[in-house]
Amino acid sequence: METHKRGQINKYDTVWFGMLSGIVVPAIVLLLFWYVKFYPTVSLETFFTVQFKPEVIMKIVSLCALPDLLVFYIFTRNNMYRAGKGMIGAVILLIIITLIIKL
Repeated sequence: METHKRGQINKYDTVWFGMLSGIVVPAIVLLLFWYVKFYPTVSLETFFTVQFKPEVIMKIVSLCALPDLLVFYIFTRNNMYRAGKGMIGAVILLIIITLIIKL
């Protein structure tokens, strides 16, 4: 990615882009987790129906949220602070969903 200097505007430096990437990245990681660990034997539909137990979801969501740290680092390294704010919002949304499922 190309960094921009002070005063230049990056078209991807928006809260919505950060929020979207904060939701899409964990979804991609979840699909990669299924593909690497369960693909030949368990279908995606079976994976979602079997794995949706509160104690299992807590582990999977926390595993999938870790790559958000890398994306947040990339945003802040490239001075995309608005996108970083959106990423924080997406992580807070994941935390709220996890807490609702846990209760």
